[in-house]
Amino acid sequence: MDSANYLLYYKLTMKKTILLALALFAGSSLFAQKIIIDSATAKSSYIGQKLSITPDDGTISIKNNRVTIAANAEGVEYTISGYFNGRIVVYTKNTVLKLAGAYLENTDGEPAVFCEAKTEISTTDGTINYIVSSGKGSADGKYGALQGKKNLVLGGSGTLYVDGSTYHGIKADDVKIKGSGTLYVQGTAKGSGLNCTSLTVEKDKTFKAYFINSKNGIKADNTITISSGEFFLYNNGTAFKTDTQQEAPKEKHGIALYGGLIHTFGNGELHSTDKKAFLVRGAKIIGE
Repeated sequence: MDSANYLLYYKLTMKKTILLALALFAGSSLFAQKIIIDSATAKSSYIGQKLSITPDDGTISIKNNRVTIAANAEGVEYTISGYFNGRIVVYTKNTVLKLAGAYLENTDGEPAVFCEAKTEISTTDGTINYIVSSGKGSADGKYGALQGKKNLVLGGSGTLYVDGSTYHGIKADDVKIKGSGTLYVQGTAKGSGLNCTSLTVEKDKTFKAYFINSKNGIKADNTITISSGEFFLYNNGTAFKTDTQQEAPKEKHGIALYGGLIHTFGNGELHSTDKKAFLVRGAKIIGE
């Protein structure tokens, strides 16, 4: 092979090598694109779809822009679809709200879904759902679009977008994530995607969860414990954050990543917690 042909062969080989490398890394966090929840555009597909909540068993009250759900027993499951602008309030412990193509928003800057007692928010397989808060709200209202006064469980096999454009995406006490669905949560530059007392993910969960474009991706007062699932923390000030002993000396604080796959991209810092309280033992972190 003469020198001219060798040079051509070398250039072609290098080009193929570069293209292969790009292909291998294209799905990684290094090439992650900025994700934005565009709930305003998506709303047009739901406007005109009447709100439906079943079973209509006398435990549901709808008045003006407020829906009250007060089941007579624990564990009752309600299926919700269609469009609603206002506040849905759940009063009974262990109620399950099963979203099946629902767009629930509150344009007064307050929670679109507010749970007075422990509640599970589940999504139906193959459906896309939104919980959105927009507008000014009250001067001191550090609300979440989805807010629980007690504990929240997030699950199902569908897709849920939570857009808290007034402050937090989700705000609750203790939070658990389970199921096999996909969750997108967006707060603000002052709030968090998820703001809670503690976050727990047990083993063998197969969901995907995105916490994006917020001051904190996930912020827990006390602890964050993850044993499975796939997380994407993109474009936050801090990806994982807890309070510290200095801020709350009587509480235990820490971040423990025992399993799961954690993708990070565009965050100011990966974590903020007490010294030596960030533990990675079993989880795989890709990105920063």
